[in-house]
Amino acid sequence: MLASLLLRLGALGPLAIYAAIAVGGFMTPGYNHMTQQVSELGQAGAPAATLFNYGLMAAGGAIILGGLGFLLGMRKLGGGVLMPLLTAVAIGLFGASILIAGMHPMPSAMHGAYHLGYAGIAAPLLAFLSLGDRSEVSGAKTLAVVSFLAGAALLALTMNVGGLNLVKAADAGLWQRGLILATTLWMLSAFLSIPGAVAARERKRSSAY
Repeated sequence: MLASLLLRLGALGPLAIYAAIAVGGFMTPGYNHMTQQVSELGQAGAPAATLFNYGLMAAGGAIILGGLGFLLGMRKLGGGVLMPLLTAVAIGLFGASILIAGMHPMPSAMHGAYHLGYAGIAAPLLAFLSLGDRSEVSGAKTLAVVSFLAGAALLALTMNVGGLNLVKAADAGLWQRGLILATTLWMLSAFLSIPGAVAARERKRSSAY
């Protein structure tokens, strides 16, 4: 089924991001995950720049496909179309921001694509609303709402909203990695949960005839 295929491909997106960060950091002598930004792994002249940037591009493309799979999968589960569509658009925009980051590494002005990346904060909330009262994906629903709250809080702190000055140079990289987890881990759960829910629904429907 197309929806399940796209969702499983989408689940590779977060994994590709984690792998690119882990492998890129391992291949970059002296790199400090606590203090340094993730994007430094792909900047011009970095030892693992090519691997890291291609990893981001693959991850971004996979997440975009996962967004489409989310829309198709939710249509299979029944219910409205508006919220799943908005969720798919938000996921797609977030995936595009990652794809662009890989295509245009630092110090390119295109690298940030922040206006697209912000969709990654809204996406888990939209997904939670899309999943509604479906108990078969309760784990994905819980992680989605927790991810939204964590992502919104981490974004506000990293942008120093409220002037709390909690993010320091000594731990800036750690905060960024927390934000990455908040905007991607819920996708892994949702993309892997929905195909099973769809399959169970279709089995139930076929047994009724």
